[in-house]
Amino acid sequence: MASRILLFVWVCTVSLGMPHAAFAGAWTQKAGGYYFKLAAGYLNSTKDIDAEGKQVEKASMGELRDLNYSAYLEYGLLDRLTLVASAPYKRLRDIRTLRDLNSVITGTALERRSGFGDMEVRLRWRLASQPLVASVAAGGKIPLWYGDDPGTRVPLSSKEADVDVRLLLGRSLYPFPGYVTGEVGYRMRGGNISNEVLYSLEAGIMVDRLLLKGTVSGIHTFGECNPMGEVGLIGDQSVLKLSPGAIFRLTDWLELGVDLVSVAGGCNTSAGNMLFFGVAFKR
Repeated sequence: MASRILLFVWVCTVSLGMPHAAFAGAWTQKAGGYYFKLAAGYLNSTKDIDAEGKQVEKASMGELRDLNYSAYLEYGLLDRLTLVASAPYKRLRDIRTLRDLNSVITGTALERRSGFGDMEVRLRWRLASQPLVASVAAGGKIPLWYGDDPGTRVPLSSKEADVDVRLLLGRSLYPFPGYVTGEVGYRMRGGNISNEVLYSLEAGIMVDRLLLKGTVSGIHTFGECNPMGEVGLIGDQSVLKLSPGAIFRLTDWLELGVDLVSVAGGCNTSAGNMLFFGVAFKR
């Protein structure tokens, strides 16, 4: 049963919960405590961000749809040591408009892919609690999909393992009902994809049972965003995301949340907004 749960687990770069309620920030779970979130996200994109950082129409009047089912788990091995594991199940669809030499529409080309993406597993070790919560995390991504055609427009994974290390800092703003947390990390990519810097900054405020939060996060590649014939889903890419969200605490162990993840900048990546709805269980 545990292996099945771990196989279907995801990190969202978006989080549910205040610092004391455990989320993907600097805080760790108490021994035996957990935080488990299920979420569904939807993206419909007709634009890319090219090598120069400009939004352009997808090639051949393309349209990308991504229906993403996901899960995220944190489990406290010790009070200062938390296991984090995650993975998405994706349903991708790419549709193109075909034209002849005279630019007359002759039909459409449709490609679909469904399956697990990359599983992420890492350990988070809390170094300090005062004056800031400080943690380090180390782990990586494990591909769960190997069956794509090399020429597919909608790959589910790079099919290469990655490793990363992160420094996380966070602070409660008590007695003000808010928090701030952030992280910076370095990811070593497998295959021929360049290594990356990871970063995020999140702040939130609690109003009774409602948490309002906002996140700025991104990936910066050490490679060059060289012009390509067509922007792909995998490769040397930089991405900047803005993610407003809200969480409603139903009980001490159950929360509902919504997040809007917007790609605000970058290079060689798809543009668009992904809407997530999630439910989280905690102890």
